[in-house]
Amino acid sequence: MKKLNLDPTSVSHRKEWSWTPRNNARRDDIKTVLDEMRQYWPLTLRQLYYRLISSDLVQAPHWKWKGKPVDMYPALMRTMKWMRIHNIVPMSCIKDTHRILTVKRGYDDMNDFIENRLDFTFSSYSRCLAQDQPRHLEVWLEKQALLGLVEPVADEFCRRVMVARGYNSITFQAGFYQRASYALEAGLIPTVLYFGDFDPSGVNMIYAAMQTIEEELGLDDVEYYRCGINPSHFDNIHGSPVPIKPTDSRSRKFIEQYGATAYELDAFHPAELKHLVRESIKKMTDMEILEQNVNIESNELAAVDKMDEYLDGAREIIKQLA
Repeated sequence: MKKLNLDPTSVSHRKEWSWTPRNNARRDDIKTVLDEMRQYWPLTLRQLYYRLISSDLVQAPHWKWKGKPVDMYPALMRTMKWMRIHNIVPMSCIKDTHRILTVKRGYDDMNDFIENRLDFTFSSYSRCLAQDQPRHLEVWLEKQALLGLVEPVADEFCRRVMVARGYNSITFQAGFYQRASYALEAGLIPTVLYFGDFDPSGVNMIYAAMQTIEEELGLDDVEYYRCGINPSHFDNIHGSPVPIKPTDSRSRKFIEQYGATAYELDAFHPAELKHLVRESIKKMTDMEILEQNVNIESNELAAVDKMDEYLDGAREIIKQLA
């Protein structure tokens, strides 16, 4: 193991940043968009990008270079870096979903553990609202970065979200095969609601998964629905379509079938995406049965609150032992 030191031989040359009038103007535009989206913080940089390019702000001269529009994403990324470093906006307004920090194990001491468990015992109860439903329902999401928006909506219905990033592995498909098989044995209809990009790969991914599950694993009793992005949503998206990659081997067939318009799922306004997910789940849910379970849960939570009162004595004992 080698200790690293930052010295002239290890650093790369970086262009010095300064708050020029152009950069100040871009900063103000970005901050305007961030303030408008504050209730959805933290955003991904991609979400911020789509909100910016869908606004009239990008028509200003400071977003052009020699009369032509600048490459917006790198310009946004550089400006946001220094806005955060200089505390113009908080670091926490943007999230990075590609880097993962694991959870540290352990408690301060035994008393900390016992008190934590006592609090957890009666504060974590929730009833599965999906029970008695006719469907085993899963939401498949192409973009991990959007999980923070989609998961809370699915939680309202006690439904799982699977981040089906890229082309799914056989491990992913085998896991779904097992869950779907159990559902069929219980008399349920396995149902997948898919949300992904509308581009050559984004459209093809769900079919590739279906082909493996149906033809190679032999499970053909599953219902699949592509919920978005679909062409019917294009009119509600403000901003330019993304270019189709000529290197994608599926581009020619996609253009022949759908035309040259492509959008990423991130192009949805967060509120629109949440609404679409919620309405898609509701269409596959018996809302009367769900409401019955909500009422039962309310009564059960009242009973749990009464049980929690009996733990006050245990908490006093713990404090005395500390």
